[in-house]
Amino acid sequence: MNSTRTRRVLGAAAATAVAALSVGTLAVPAHAAGPALKLDVGAMIRISGEPTTQPQFGENVFLRVGRTGTAPVLNAKLTLDTTGLDGVAVLTASGGRCVTAARTITCDLSYLNSDSDNVSGYLWLSAVPGARAGTKGVVHAALTAPGAESANKDFSVEVGGAVFRVAEIAPRTQAKVGSTFTPAVRFANRGGVSATRAIVEIMLLPGLKVENWPSNCEYATDPGQIGQEGFGAPIATTHAICTVEGEILPNEPVRLKGLDLTVTSEASYTFTDFTVFADPDAAGAQGPALRRRLAFERGTGAPATLPRDSAEGIPSGYPDINGHFTEQEVFADNGADFGLTGSWTPDSSGRAGTLSITATNRGPAAIFDRSGGDATPFVRIQLPEGASVTDLPKNCRANNRVQGEPQDHPLNRFDCDAFAFYIANGASSTRVLGVKLDEGTVPLSAVVSFQNEVSDLEDGYPSAPMSWDPDPDNNRIKVALRSLPAPGTPAPDGGAGAPEEPVVPASAADPTGSVTGTTATGSTGTATTTAAGRTATRTGSTGTAALDLADGGELADSGRGDAVPLAWASATALALGGAAFLTSRRLGRRRS
Repeated sequence: MNSTRTRRVLGAAAATAVAALSVGTLAVPAHAAGPALKLDVGAMIRISGEPTTQPQFGENVFLRVGRTGTAPVLNAKLTLDTTGLDGVAVLTASGGRCVTAARTITCDLSYLNSDSDNVSGYLWLSAVPGARAGTKGVVHAALTAPGAESANKDFSVEVGGAVFRVAEIAPRTQAKVGSTFTPAVRFANRGGVSATRAIVEIMLLPGLKVENWPSNCEYATDPGQIGQEGFGAPIATTHAICTVEGEILPNEPVRLKGLDLTVTSEASYTFTDFTVFADPDAAGAQGPALRRRLAFERGTGAPATLPRDSAEGIPSGYPDINGHFTEQEVFADNGADFGLTGSWTPDSSGRAGTLSITATNRGPAAIFDRSGGDATPFVRIQLPEGASVTDLPKNCRANNRVQGEPQDHPLNRFDCDAFAFYIANGASSTRVLGVKLDEGTVPLSAVVSFQNEVSDLEDGYPSAPMSWDPDPDNNRIKVALRSLPAPGTPAPDGGAGAPEEPVVPASAADPTGSVTGTTATGSTGTATTTAAGRTATRTGSTGTAALDLADGGELADSGRGDAVPLAWASATALALGGAAFLTSRRLGRRRS
């Protein structure tokens, strides 16, 4: 779906975002005098026992500030008193609006207009030369502003303390639904002192579950705060906190044993995140805030353990901010049938109405698109000449590009957002467009298809290539907007009305120009199109008929008000003058 590098970056970003959602705060309660200020920082920050200079634009103190309410707060200041770090560490600020005087750092935050903003002071902690491993200090932080309730928080700094670095986990491919496996969660203590326990925080996305949580783990279901906080789609995740007691010596490698994952019917691409800390209050730990927000229950299975393991593959050296994080990706042998349906509702004049298009994930798998576009499909609506949009939803837009290049004329094409980056089994969305038809009797149909970044920029894909979809035939449909007059309807000149057109398969408009198959009686039928795409001629065992094509080279529909899959010809097609059936290659074949 995307590169390993992209997945790692997105995984780290997801972990950081989730941490931002759940980090604890300490603020004085607000009263009528004004807003309350908020100050968020980890209770314990562990740094290497060796002095380390700041990388360019780097920071190892992640501190966030904010305010309650909606009004901006002016002249806010952050003060960091580092007196308590004497003999332990040095805190510096190399950017933003921070100045240092003696042992105090003051950051002029000026205009504070968010409930959670990162302090852009590039705050960096470095050990004092010769500081003994395990030595601790403290920083007093205060956030103030005129007319606002201040926020205060102390955070501890430990030099060379116990801290874990985690190995990468190989992705699990071709996983079978219902199978169970043990993720290779392996880590080592890269601190200068022994750890007395390991805190393993776990987040499972849909598609993976633990049948029986160990008794030293607690777990809770999150109904979807990730999506509600701006990711675009609610995702019901499972959080767990496993506390495994036991001494882990400096540089000792261990692995987590006793936690098994089961692949569920929702799995196509999914993953589980693991973060490992020496203490529950470590910087980056989400457990304390998760406990305040969710109702955890304890597992009943055999307790998880930490047997000694090989150090192979576990990075050495003191970890950076992401060193405690790893992820188990799963690619399951499973699919999700995406489909389109549509309807046309004309007004009393017959020359205007509403075009309703619904996109649905019919499952069984949920589809998760971490790349932000490679997989997430949108809906494209191509209107014929003679139809125009009078009301376009706000999540739809005109598209006058071909393979990314703007054209010098409107294409009467509209793209509508259908799904966010997470598409649950059963998820659907409907877009309703107002459409006006020019006067006339020519049959008109809208062509509707799934598209995405890949299909929109490449030749040969009439709809989005979705590798998980076992039935691409319903990824591109036609919706009749105006049909031929019914049999017997007087023609404008008073003569007999033209007979109703039969449904014509999409294969008759195949770019190759022809298609052949075997009729029900064993004779051969053919369907051809002219180079201009305006006429289709069908020859059956008993007769021949010529059919006019709709504007734009699309074959006309039968006059029904429902949607007809364009790849319907892969099943059957009517042959004029007899019961002939054609078999053709499917239009919109998935990319291999």
